[in-house]
Amino acid sequence: MNPKINFITLAVADLQKSFDFYKEGLGFPVSGYKEGDDHIVFEMEDSIGLVLYRREKFLLLTNNPIEQVRSAGFILSHFTGNQEDVDSLLASAIKAGAILVKEAREESWGYSASFSDPDGHLWEICFNPNILPDGDTFF
Repeated sequence: MNPKINFITLAVADLQKSFDFYKEGLGFPVSGYKEGDDHIVFEMEDSIGLVLYRREKFLLLTNNPIEQVRSAGFILSHFTGNQEDVDSLLASAIKAGAILVKEAREESWGYSASFSDPDGHLWEICFNPNILPDGDTFF
């Protein structure tokens, strides 16, 4: 088996609010969503999809009680091509309703900022001069 992640699925409390956050606020491209669906798929590069699932349907799907569904136990990271893109994307996320977790700042390895989406899912936006935005490395 070749290790690969095809979908990342996030449980969300308010599907419309999360849809607006990711589509309008962050500019994620939507795939085949119809009003009334219990989930939304955003098609990312390299055949990876980000799925937002209504929390109550997610709980049925995973057979978990609500107290077992947690977030911020992981970080979704997005690499940009430069520091200005980090600042711009952070500003767009905040304007769309994100909660600032860590201001953009210089790091020993580059530049980064963190925010959480409306459901507390943690995102890091970063520029690392040794890593290209598509995840390839310069070295």
